[in-house]
Amino acid sequence: MSTTTTEEVSDASKDNAVCANNNSRRQWIYQTTVATLATISIATSTSAPAAAEEAPQKMFAPGGTLVDYQVGIRAGNAKASASRRNDNSNVIFGQDYYYKFGTAPAFIPEGDTSFPVKMPFVLSQQRYDGLKKYRDRVQRGIDKVAALEATVGSGDFASIAPADDPEYSIRPMGLLANAFLASENTGTTNELFLARWYINEIYLDIADIKSAQSKEAAETSRANAVLALNSFLGMLNRSITAKVGDPFVLVGSSAGSGGGI
Repeated sequence: MSTTTTEEVSDASKDNAVCANNNSRRQWIYQTTVATLATISIATSTSAPAAAEEAPQKMFAPGGTLVDYQVGIRAGNAKASASRRNDNSNVIFGQDYYYKFGTAPAFIPEGDTSFPVKMPFVLSQQRYDGLKKYRDRVQRGIDKVAALEATVGSGDFASIAPADDPEYSIRPMGLLANAFLASENTGTTNELFLARWYINEIYLDIADIKSAQSKEAAETSRANAVLALNSFLGMLNRSITAKVGDPFVLVGSSAGSGGGI
């Protein structure tokens, strides 16, 4: 028969105590780990949406430019035509302000020279030649747009000529913009993109007038067409000096404003 000594009992007690201590430590580590993971999970789930909201959203303009602001045919100007396609495929001049920047610029109040900040440098001879070549056709287009007020006022807006009718001189306006706002040295400038946007808006607004479902809607589109036309003419007038010619008279204005570079 075996006998158990006092030392053996003591050693066994120590082993049991160590084992119990190890088990307690393992349990503590497990509990701590679970609690930590739970805290991380909660923090991540609550902070992720906030971080997503703070981070600027990357979007592409129709021309492929990656921007960090909201893109849209009326982003920046609630009066812009809602009939413009998102890919800019239903306008006359595809490469305009919306194509490059993905937003709609504001209309320019009469006499305001704060936007754009400056006009590109183009030789006065080039501007003179362009004005001489296209002025009469552009003026016919101005008169045609101005005459829409009476037509819309009479309620006969559905009978107006379609937006692509040559009498509106949409293309000559674009050619005159090329002569005033771009050269071999400057290439296609942001100011030219801007002018094209205003010209495209005239075109879209005329189409909107013809397809309007009410006289009120037709009048809204007509008024916006005038805003776009006057914005375009205001840009040109800033570059029409005495050497170039006489400034255009804005629709609804008694006199044009010259000056420029």
